[in-house]
Amino acid sequence: MKLNNLSKISSNILLSRITGMFRDVLFANFLGASALSDAFMFAFRLPNLFRRILAEGAINSVFIPMYLDHNTKSKSETEIFFSIIFISFLIITMALSFFVFFQTELVISLLAPGFTKDYLLLENSIFLLKVTFPFLIFVSLSSLLSSILNANNNFFIPSLVSVILNLAMIITLLVFKDQAHIQLAWSILLSGCIQLILLFINFKILKISFHLTLSLTRPLIKIIKIFFIRILQAIVGSGIVQLNIFVSMIFASLVGGGAISQMYYADRVIDLPFALIAVAISTTLLPYLSKNIDDEKKCSDAFNKSIVFCLIFAAPSCIGLLLISEDIVSVLFGRGKFDSNDIKVTSSLLTIYAYSLPAYMVSRMLNQIFYSYQKVHLPIIASIPTFLINLLICYIVYEKYGVQGLAFSSVVSVWFNVIFQLLILKFKIPSFYANIQIFNIKKIFKIFIALVTLSFSLLLVSRFQIQNQYTDLILKLVIGILIYLISLRILKLNEIKILFSKYSFN
Repeated sequence: MKLNNLSKISSNILLSRITGMFRDVLFANFLGASALSDAFMFAFRLPNLFRRILAEGAINSVFIPMYLDHNTKSKSETEIFFSIIFISFLIITMALSFFVFFQTELVISLLAPGFTKDYLLLENSIFLLKVTFPFLIFVSLSSLLSSILNANNNFFIPSLVSVILNLAMIITLLVFKDQAHIQLAWSILLSGCIQLILLFINFKILKISFHLTLSLTRPLIKIIKIFFIRILQAIVGSGIVQLNIFVSMIFASLVGGGAISQMYYADRVIDLPFALIAVAISTTLLPYLSKNIDDEKKCSDAFNKSIVFCLIFAAPSCIGLLLISEDIVSVLFGRGKFDSNDIKVTSSLLTIYAYSLPAYMVSRMLNQIFYSYQKVHLPIIASIPTFLINLLICYIVYEKYGVQGLAFSSVVSVWFNVIFQLLILKFKIPSFYANIQIFNIKKIFKIFIALVTLSFSLLLVSRFQIQNQYTDLILKLVIGILIYLISLRILKLNEIKILFSKYSFN
């Protein structure tokens, strides 16, 4: 797993997150955190949650290992295998979209019961969801094509296409401003179509083609059966994980107007460091582990270095969010319809979510181990008690503590998920577990020392009382990052060399 692949993905994810963050800044400015913005956020997030179940949770975890394994044996059969899977996902996502279109009110009453108390809010939600949900068809098929391109060491275009969605929504917001709800829904659908077309063009450039036939060999039929069994397991497992987000959305709709939007804005900020590091590394780590699955020493070394590299970024991100969350939220969203109360609530959510960041990154890396061993049922086992814990805590706290209680529940459940995955790894894949180091005390101590210097630098900058909030935040971020990285170099943490030189896990 070479740095150039990681850097390509990270740079495109960075571009995607920058444009996504600018889009969210416009959201906050023009739409604010109101009941109507909740309706749009619900319609926007629901197809994306299903995408994570069908695409990220199933295609990436099951399809890539099987595709790589079969691709070495027969190119024509591999193309047939891919073509059948593509058609199957087209049918599944279309059927799901038709169901949501004709049963929209039922879906909303189940997943956002608070909306049913307001007739106008319910009507707006129904219309917006009918427009946005077919986006699932385009984005799921795009994920399947992207996984093929990634497996063929083509990472650039697949990691770039999400920028298209952001740009379409940005233009729509700038044109229609606070009346953009309906037009935004249509822009989501249009951008999904454009993404799929661009991936098809890239697909043809690499001379990968569709190959359908009714005469299938017995080995291929067996592989297809195995795929659908595993994909069903992965969908169930990923579905349970995503149910945690559904649970948060259900209870947030009961908390009151603006709650879904406030949780969305906090989630978007916390997603930036997670996506840049954990998603980028795991995207290249899974094919690497799958190709080298017989060499556990090599795989465990790659995993250990990935964990340390994730912690190098998760730790300062966590500290930064704890110390300057209100500064961040104020600078990003504090204008237009996003008032001072929204800033206060969203920053409090961000402070709580900060504690979950290391756990999310470690959990993502642990998932890749199970997927590379093609044991997709094991994350399901870990996700079931995680879901139950989240559901129980949300039910207990939502009335008294509101959105802050829901955020706390999310943090507790993700840390339990890490514990459950480690226990399962220990008993189900003991040989791999024996070689990994989740907590390398020596390296964690070095990171801790660098965090202390980071904290002191932030406190020092705060004493200058700079009046301009933009200058103040930029100064804190730049000085904090520089002090932190310099400290790690002085402490000679080897993994930091990834940032300064060409690096490979090979």
